Amino acid sequence: MLIEKVKDMSNVFAITSILFLVVLAISPAKDYFSEWRAFQHEYNELIEEQPRRIKPVEIGIKQFWLPDLGVTDRCTSCHLGVSEINLVDIPAPFKTHPVMYHTTDEFGCTPCHQGQGIATTTKESVGHEEFWNDPMLPLEFAEAGCGTCHEGGIAAEAPVLTRGRELIQDLNCVSCHNLPGYEDKFVVSLDGISNKVNRNWIVKWLSSPHEVEVTTNMPDFKLTNDEVDLLADFLMSLDGNSVEMVPLPADLLEEWPDEDLVELGSTRFREARCISCHLINGKGGHLAPELGKIASKVTREWLFNFIKDPKTLHPGIPMPIYGFSKKDVKAVTAYMVTEFRDWDAEEDSVQIKHTPEPDFYKKGIALFNTYNCQGCHELNVPGVGKNMGPDLSAIGSIPQTQLEFGDSGIETTRPSYIYNKVKNPRIFLENSRMPIFDLKDDDLIAITTALLAMRDSDIPEKHKAEYRPPPEYKPQGEFGRLVEKYSCFSCHVINGEGYLLASDLSNEGSRVRYEWMKSYFRLPYTLRPILTERMPNLFMSEEEIIFISDYFGLLFVNDEIDKIEITIDAESILDGEHLVKEIYGCNSCHLIDGEGGYVGTPFDETSKRSTPQWVYTWIMDPQKYRPDLICPDQGLSEIEGKHITAYIMNLSKK
Repeated sequence: MLIEKVKDMSNVFAITSILFLVVLAISPAKDYFSEWRAFQHEYNELIEEQPRRIKPVEIGIKQFWLPDLGVTDRCTSCHLGVSEINLVDIPAPFKTHPVMYHTTDEFGCTPCHQGQGIATTTKESVGHEEFWNDPMLPLEFAEAGCGTCHEGGIAAEAPVLTRGRELIQDLNCVSCHNLPGYEDKFVVSLDGISNKVNRNWIVKWLSSPHEVEVTTNMPDFKLTNDEVDLLADFLMSLDGNSVEMVPLPADLLEEWPDEDLVELGSTRFREARCISCHLINGKGGHLAPELGKIASKVTREWLFNFIKDPKTLHPGIPMPIYGFSKKDVKAVTAYMVTEFRDWDAEEDSVQIKHTPEPDFYKKGIALFNTYNCQGCHELNVPGVGKNMGPDLSAIGSIPQTQLEFGDSGIETTRPSYIYNKVKNPRIFLENSRMPIFDLKDDDLIAITTALLAMRDSDIPEKHKAEYRPPPEYKPQGEFGRLVEKYSCFSCHVINGEGYLLASDLSNEGSRVRYEWMKSYFRLPYTLRPILTERMPNLFMSEEEIIFISDYFGLLFVNDEIDKIEITIDAESILDGEHLVKEIYGCNSCHLIDGEGGYVGTPFDETSKRSTPQWVYTWIMDPQKYRPDLICPDQGLSEIEGKHITAYIMNLSKK
């Protein structure tokens, strides 16, 4: 019996020993035939065929270990040519990495691309594994990784991420979601809306905003007809107005105002260049709403008061207060109510017969709150409040298992969920209260990229490059009042404040001549004919023009620019002409003696407008004061810059 037991144990021991030897044999064999080893051998064979000598890699696991980032990345065990500049045209995984602003030994790979850095197989490294929360970002969303360190603001080297952040700001997503780093955008108040628009227009607008105004940022909530009627009835019942409006003048009470008044209004409308900011039947600027059918939307009384003083009706609106006379205000109103009508629609005075439900007010408030209309539009009515959507501050980190894909049939990944949620939220839930935005594919990719960058990150502060805007500049006194009145910050930047749609005015006193500045305020004209959005004629008073010109001339100066010495003589002028026309071809974009291109400002009248010191400063580094400028930096020497300046400053003296 004992002998049999000993034999059984011997057999077990023998079998176990054999299995152990098999395991020991399999382990090195498995390593020898591993995917990464095959890639490395293939890489060494491939570089032997290259025209330039490239150092072969030693066979073995390649690893970046960055303890402060919590990174252990083995990606370069297979991606062997990421830093080799001569492998741009080689197929993946050996090709050169596109332009990198950081080295892999600084940050590794996964802080930008995500994925499973410690893995050594293709399938595992991309991270499409159960319980792995951060699979590798698809290529179109790769710039989301930049947002790991570059928090908020712009990132010049990541245009898709930057565009997404701009869209999130423009579309006012923060009105419904917690999105740190974004600010509420100005949207018109709904107080007194029944004194502004008619019910027909509200019904059309709520039914399909983009059919009424193609360029609007207002999304489509896909309201039912009953919901549209309830909201329209509720809004039209709010007959109170936040401010007392000036009664409509007798000249405007007639259905068709006096022809002479309309003609004057047409002239003033053109002189004010309203089309620089507003679309009119699809043509014009894109900074303000379409005006082509405005008379079929708003009441005459409201339009008259708005033209007179838009900031009283809508505090904070970026539209300037024009210096129109009382007659001009009447005339512009008369012109607009006569010309800017929806001729295909019913007459403004004819309203579709509609009887509100008995409890429309209560149901209207409920709908208003359900769709969080207060998130964008201020409305001072009891019972109205905000009804925010989900917190998106860390949407880029939310576990994919927590995302509700429903029966959508889309790829069950975080990027796919966010992309499709923004594109059409009703793909997941038919009665979703999130509206639908009319966005192109490029915009959807950009917004998804920006949202994927919203992550719970444990990146140390020393590695972060958080965007810090310059200190807020708020001009004081009379100058501050004029800047507010004319909404200068809507187009111009002053000391870091405002929007760079037009020139930066921070150095205006060193940039332009005093007399030219005054004449320009009296009657602005375009410096570049190809521009759609141009400086409007604000009809400023002479006292205002002198004050602003003096203020710029005294305070907005740059001593480094003013002290530059420019000599204008025959020799420098002749050499400058040769440089401009023969060497650098400046006349391909700029008009010279009436001939040349229309992309840049004409050189012919530059000396009447600009100081020679500013011209020299500008041509030596065009992007210093206007980063988006397409004018190339030619790398001019000091003497070339001064000779070109001499030639340009002499042109108008011919």
